[in-house]
Amino acid sequence: MTDKKFGSDLVVDSLINHNVKYVFGIPGAKIDRVFDRLEHDPKAPELIITHHEQGAAFMAQAVGRITGEPGVVLVTSGPGVSNLATPLLTATSEGDAILAIGGQVKRADRLKRAHQSMDNAQMMAPASKYSQEILDPSTISETVANAYRIAKGGRAGSSFLSIPQDVTDSEVSVNAIKPLSDPKMGNASIDDINYLAQAIKNAVLPVILVGAGGSDEKVAKALRNLLSHVSIPVVETFQGAGVISRDLEHTFFGRIGLFRNQPGDMLLKRSDLVIAVGYDPIEYEARNWNAEIDSRIVVIDNAIAEIDTYYQPERELIGDIAQTLENLLPAVRGYNLPEGSVEYLKGLRDVINQHEFDVEAAE
Repeated sequence: MTDKKFGSDLVVDSLINHNVKYVFGIPGAKIDRVFDRLEHDPKAPELIITHHEQGAAFMAQAVGRITGEPGVVLVTSGPGVSNLATPLLTATSEGDAILAIGGQVKRADRLKRAHQSMDNAQMMAPASKYSQEILDPSTISETVANAYRIAKGGRAGSSFLSIPQDVTDSEVSVNAIKPLSDPKMGNASIDDINYLAQAIKNAVLPVILVGAGGSDEKVAKALRNLLSHVSIPVVETFQGAGVISRDLEHTFFGRIGLFRNQPGDMLLKRSDLVIAVGYDPIEYEARNWNAEIDSRIVVIDNAIAEIDTYYQPERELIGDIAQTLENLLPAVRGYNLPEGSVEYLKGLRDVINQHEFDVEAAE
């Protein structure tokens, strides 16, 4: 005679199969069976109870940002779910993978004015890449697998699953889906890479603008390797902070700021070719650095750009960002900035150094 298996077991087994290490959250009646399994199964992800659902989701977002794999947050129905709105929207906006699972009232109570009954999936849809309610216990694992993959695929973000209490309490006969291998994205086309290489060689002052997508470990490594051979000036958004290492500091001209008065803003304004690497306009709107709508922009990213009046790339190199940068290097190796641009950058460096000196003196 075999042990009974419930919907809650499928949830936890699916998380185990996806190698989830931590689950953050707060228990509640509509999701308690899942919490019980997490608490008592030594193979289950470590359960971390927080003081507030919002804090739990932001902790999951941190896991997504650091590892590239979705951080998992588990909450109960009603305010447990509604408290996820801000962190899920933040994660989707900033490109961090989260899998959020929320409890729900029993299916028979879904359309009644029952305690904590609301349309969870519809509420979370604008804040996430994927938002669904699981109505059939046998589909729990496949839906978790899809939500997990969607959260980290392409431009990462949040996925949300609503699970009614009677779905997690139901007996099931299916097994949890084993994780599938992630699809491998290739680099951008050779034609596009050669186009960018020629644009760099023809430019007077090319500048690399690094966004959140540049902070990925593999992308940062590839970008640093490129800059160790080709000295192109770099500016960062605040979400791209830390990509440029100390040994490449000579290429770094700061972060771009809201008031367009930073050295990085001056450099972007002067540049005749902006190479946007992993940049999303939500990090720092293009109208702040391209107010005159005269910047020549080429994008390197894993998803197509969102076009607006101030952000109109003339070419998009879409594919694995790290591989694209690696393939760009041979095509631009040996490139040197024109002498006039080198002198301009020296002057800009003096401005940066003087500012740092003034700050130290004030302290």
